[in-house]
Amino acid sequence: MPTSPRPGLARLISLVGAAIGIAGVAFVTKTLITRWDDVSNAFQQVDAPNLILSLLLGLSAMTSIGWIWVSMISTKGHSVAHRRAMRWYFTGQLGKYVPGGIWPIVGRAELAARNGVSRKDAYASTGLSLVTTYLAAIVAIAIGAAFSPGRWPISILIASALVIGYYVFSHEKLRTKVITIAIKISPAAQSLTEPKRLATLTLMHLPSWILMSLSTSVTASAFGAHIGIFQMLFITSTSWLAGFVVVGVPGGIGVREAIFTSLAGGIIGTPLAVSLALMSRVVFIAVDLTGALVSNLAAQGARSVEA
Repeated sequence: MPTSPRPGLARLISLVGAAIGIAGVAFVTKTLITRWDDVSNAFQQVDAPNLILSLLLGLSAMTSIGWIWVSMISTKGHSVAHRRAMRWYFTGQLGKYVPGGIWPIVGRAELAARNGVSRKDAYASTGLSLVTTYLAAIVAIAIGAAFSPGRWPISILIASALVIGYYVFSHEKLRTKVITIAIKISPAAQSLTEPKRLATLTLMHLPSWILMSLSTSVTASAFGAHIGIFQMLFITSTSWLAGFVVVGVPGGIGVREAIFTSLAGGIIGTPLAVSLALMSRVVFIAVDLTGALVSNLAAQGARSVEA
C-alpha cells in the first residue's frame, strides 16, 4: 500500500479541495440559473452523431492510458494479458468518482494485486501512470499555449519549469529530497523514477491528451461552437489538470467545469461554455462506463476461449 501523507496535512488538503470544489459547483450552478434560456437553447441544438464520435475519441484516449499502464506492469516481470488487465484499469477508473484523492490509485492497483500482480508493483505502476499522465497534461498545456493568442508566456514558463525539473531529477540526491517532500503531499510521488524513463512515459501519454481535446472539440461542434484545436488542447488539459490536483473532489467535479468555462467563455460565450463543459463531463462519464462494460465483456470472452 502507498504511504499516506500526514493526517493533519491530508485533512487540510481535503478541506481546501472540498471548498474549491463547492465553489466550482456554485459557479456553474449560478451560471445555469442566471443564463438558463441560453443554456437550454444550446442543449436543444446538440447534434447527436457528433456526441457518439466524441465518445469514441474519449474512449480511445482512456484506452491508450490504460494500455500504457498495463505495459508498465508487464515490464516489472509480470505476465499480464492486456485483454484481461484492461478490465482492472477501466473498473478502477470508476473509483475516481468516490470522494477522496486516493481511490484512483487504490481502484486499479487493488484489482491488479488481487489478480496476481505483487501489491508493490501494482501500486508503483499505478502511481507512475498517474504522475506521467498529468505531466503529459502539462506538456499539452505548453503546446496549446504556444499556439494560442496571448498565451505564449505560459508556454515559456512551463518549458523552463520542465527543464529545471529534468535537471533536478538528473541528480540523485536532489531527486531523493524532492520525492521525500512530494510524498508528504501525495503518495503517488513515491513512484517517481529516473528522468529519462519519466520523460519517455510522459511523451507516451501525450497522444491521449490530444485525443481528449479532439473529443471535446467534436462535442463543441455538436453545439455548433468552434474553438481552435490548440486553444482546445490548452483549455481541456488545463481544466482536467486542475480537477486532478484539487484533492478531495470526486472526479474533479465542479473544478474542471469552472476552469473550462472561464477559459472557453471568452471565445464562445459563458452560457455555451457551461453547456459544453457539462456535456463533456457527461461524455467522459459515458466513456468510463462504456470502457468498464466492454473491458469486462472482453475479459470474460478471453476466459471462455481459454476454458
